[in-house]
Amino acid sequence: MSSQPKMASEVGAAEQYEMEQLAEAETQRLQKLLRTLENERASFLDAKNKALRKYRANVRLLEKEKQQLQLQLDCEENGVHSKRETELESVLETSYEKQKQVNQALKAKKEALRELEGHIKKIHREIAEIRKNELTDVRYNETIAKAQHSVKKLENRLDVVNKKAGVAMAENSQLRQTIDHMLTERATFNIMWDKLVNKLNEGKRYMMELIDQASSAYDTREELCTKLQILKDKGQSEKMTHVQEMRELQRKLDHDAKLQEFLGIKGQCRSNAELEEREEQKRQKMLENLEKQYAEYEQIMTRIMSFSGEDDIDRLVAKFIKKEEENFALFNYVNELSHEVETLTESVQVLQDKITEQIAINESKEHSQDDNIDALRQEELDSKEAADAALEIKQVWAVKLDELLRTAERIYKLLHCDEAPILNLLNTERQVTLNNAKLFLGIIERRVANMISNVNYVEPTSKILGRKDRVPNFNVKDSAKIRIERG
Repeated sequence: MSSQPKMASEVGAAEQYEMEQLAEAETQRLQKLLRTLENERASFLDAKNKALRKYRANVRLLEKEKQQLQLQLDCEENGVHSKRETELESVLETSYEKQKQVNQALKAKKEALRELEGHIKKIHREIAEIRKNELTDVRYNETIAKAQHSVKKLENRLDVVNKKAGVAMAENSQLRQTIDHMLTERATFNIMWDKLVNKLNEGKRYMMELIDQASSAYDTREELCTKLQILKDKGQSEKMTHVQEMRELQRKLDHDAKLQEFLGIKGQCRSNAELEEREEQKRQKMLENLEKQYAEYEQIMTRIMSFSGEDDIDRLVAKFIKKEEENFALFNYVNELSHEVETLTESVQVLQDKITEQIAINESKEHSQDDNIDALRQEELDSKEAADAALEIKQVWAVKLDELLRTAERIYKLLHCDEAPILNLLNTERQVTLNNAKLFLGIIERRVANMISNVNYVEPTSKILGRKDRVPNFNVKDSAKIRIERG
């Protein structure tokens, strides 16, 4: 009996020594890990400081380059090119204004010339019409002979038309009589037709009532047949369910009887020593395992307490949680530093991209400015050429306008127009100019109208009635006017 406690104490001491060795090895490993983490942290901080110094140096360089580029841009915007561009713009603006004024003057001249040409053409047409409509004696006699011949033809036609009208009136009277007879027959037919239609409607109404009664009877028969079939199906299904329930209840009753017999046999008390012994051994083994596990846990706790120097378990747990939080905070700090490094590298890359893009933009601006200068010079040359061409056209149209004005003046003198309005308005100046052309043309137009009215003068009716060859019941004046208008 004394040897067993000694052996148990020796085994416990050996296990405690092993646990202490394991705890010391674990502490050494953790200390080594802590030293490596501190070294890595110091190296990471050094690398970060170096990277920050490089980044700041790059930022300073970029700021200097930005200032230089801004200075270059200011020089480009306010240098020689800008002065040259302003000069070219002022020259182009003046040339464009001159061209616009020339175009407006040319347009006004063209409109005036077009108006004068229209008036002259109108005068020529009116003169030609006057010459065509001159009435001679031969033409006058021809018109009278034609008028007499047409009167005879019209009288013959009138006689024929009167005869045809009498025949048509006779036929119309016969047709009226037949129409009246047909209207009376139609009235009698309408009366008979209404009676037949009323009888047909009554027959249709009676037939529809019979059809409605038959259809309602058929619908009620169909409804009753369907209800009867539904009731038959329902009774058959209820019978089947009842039979099924009875079979199920019979099966449950048989099963309960068999189960009762089985439990009665099973409930009899039986003894088995070997089975009880095996159960006891299992329980004993389970208890030993639990005691052993409890002892191991106590040894581990004692070793942890001796290693940490804390007897209170709550304080020990709090220290462990605090240490874990510190480690997690260090881990988060390392992650934040790495994220900052990544963002700084990305910003540096973005700045480099912007610098390259700004350089490309500056180069493209230089090329575009050169192209714009060349285009403006070409446009200046084109505008000069257009202005010269417009000046030549203006001179040509001025010559044409002068010729037209001189032609109007000659027409004015040829027609021997009344010069009193011209003398009152123009004092002593009788030459046709662009300003007074409308006045001269108005006088010419009135003079031509007076001449046309004098040419179309018709003799009075007293002279025509006094002639020997006049046609009775015929207005020679009106027929002559109609013939002249048609001709």
